Amino acid sequence: MTHAQAAQAGQELPLSAVIESLLDEAGGRGITIGDIIDRTEDRGFGVLMTIFGLPMLIPVLPPGSSTVVGSIFAIFAIQMLSGAQRPWVPRRLRNRVLSQHAVEVLRTRGLPILRTGERWSRPRRIWFGERLTLRVVAVVTLLMGVILLGPFPFLNTLPALSVMLLGTALVNRDALSLLAGLVLGGVSVGLLGLSAGVIVAILSRLRSWLP
Repeated sequence: MTHAQAAQAGQELPLSAVIESLLDEAGGRGITIGDIIDRTEDRGFGVLMTIFGLPMLIPVLPPGSSTVVGSIFAIFAIQMLSGAQRPWVPRRLRNRVLSQHAVEVLRTRGLPILRTGERWSRPRRIWFGERLTLRVVAVVTLLMGVILLGPFPFLNTLPALSVMLLGTALVNRDALSLLAGLVLGGVSVGLLGLSAGVIVAILSRLRSWLP
C-alpha cells in the first residue's frame, strides 16, 4: 500500500511500508538514526522499539552495534518511566549513519520480519491498565538495554527480540506479544545470571591453581 492509497482509505500506513519508503528515498546517501525517528516518532515508543531491535537479529554486525541499540533502549525506557510522550535521543546518536550493509540487511531481512509480525499481531485484551503496562514494558526494556550494553555478544538476539515483542504489544495492545516479550526478557535475565555464575566459577578455579 502506498502513502496515497493509505490516505485515500483513511488507514495508517503499515510500519513495513514506512521503512521501505524511507529506504527507497534514501538511495545511496545513507540513513541516520534520526531519519528513522523523525519518520516514525508520531507513532510512539513501541514502533521505534520494534525497528531498533531488528539489527540485533542479524548474525554478524559491525563492532559496537549492540552498544548503540542498548543505549537507545535504555534511553527510551527512562523516558517512558518519566512519562514522556515522544521519544528523544542525543544528537550524537541521531547523527549516526547506518552502514550500507545494515541498510541492505534491513531491506532483505528486516522488512520480511516486520511484515510477518504485522500479519500475526492483532489487538488482544491486556488485563491491566495502560499505565501499568507501560511501566512494566519500560522496566523490562531497560534491563534488556543494559544486557546489550554488557560484554555478552551471545546475548544480543533474545533481549532485542524481547523488546521488539514488547514494542509490538504497545502498538497493537496485544496481550500475547506482551506475554511473549516478558517471557523472553525473563529468559535473557536468567541466561545472564547463568553466564555470570559460570564466569565467576572459572575465575575462582583459576585462582585456586595459582601458587
